Amino acid sequence: MITIRQAVVRSVVVLLLVSTTIGVCVLFPNAAENSESGMILELPARDQVPGYLGFERPISMEEKKWLPEDTGLLKMLYVPKKSTASNEVEASEEGISVSLILSGNDRRSLHRPQVCLRAQGWRIAKKETVTLSVAGQDVKVMDFTLLRKVSEEDGTIRNARAHYIYWWIGAKRSTPSDFERILYTVLDNMFRNLNNRWGYPSVLVHVDLEGNKTPEEIANADEEARSRAFSFIEQYAPMFQKSLGATEAE
Repeated sequence: MITIRQAVVRSVVVLLLVSTTIGVCVLFPNAAENSESGMILELPARDQVPGYLGFERPISMEEKKWLPEDTGLLKMLYVPKKSTASNEVEASEEGISVSLILSGNDRRSLHRPQVCLRAQGWRIAKKETVTLSVAGQDVKVMDFTLLRKVSEEDGTIRNARAHYIYWWIGAKRSTPSDFERILYTVLDNMFRNLNNRWGYPSVLVHVDLEGNKTPEEIANADEEARSRAFSFIEQYAPMFQKSLGATEAE
């Protein structure tokens, strides 16, 4: 049974919570009308990456279904000019897949990449934060080592290995951390009246596991794949990240 004293205490607590909420709303107004982005949707064109040919990839039905209409999305596949691939799957495994996603007013545009990767059958075997030197600045990115089983047309099963590198680009900063993105969103909204319109670049490269490779050969192939992805980011991130030099087209 609740006593009068307990009822009073609860009322005071509720009143304090309500007062605090009202105070925060007054001191830190809604920043929804003050959205800013630190990324633009631009990637190298067909012949701009030496040794590769670029192909723009269409937006899938799943992406159209799950992403709000005002989400910005650009996807490119860069295939080696000397590629011997006979289909899109082989071309993807030889090339460099790059995506840029820019959130709209609806923040459902962005979610942790683990969701999509696991839905595609990938298992995240390792996570590593890597610092790259881009346009004279240090840029931290997240590197996921991915593993999955692939069923071939002849019924055989083979192992696939890849690296998925991504980071978050806000209006004034970037971070490889999902938690930090959320934290910065709240703090910027409250204390700077700024609503980050986050950008999300990602680079996917496959590791060449062809042949009966030794553990040392697999390690070398793994590092070669990472180097291709890191090299692409170091060279072309300034095309789409504003803090690295990207500018909106006039």
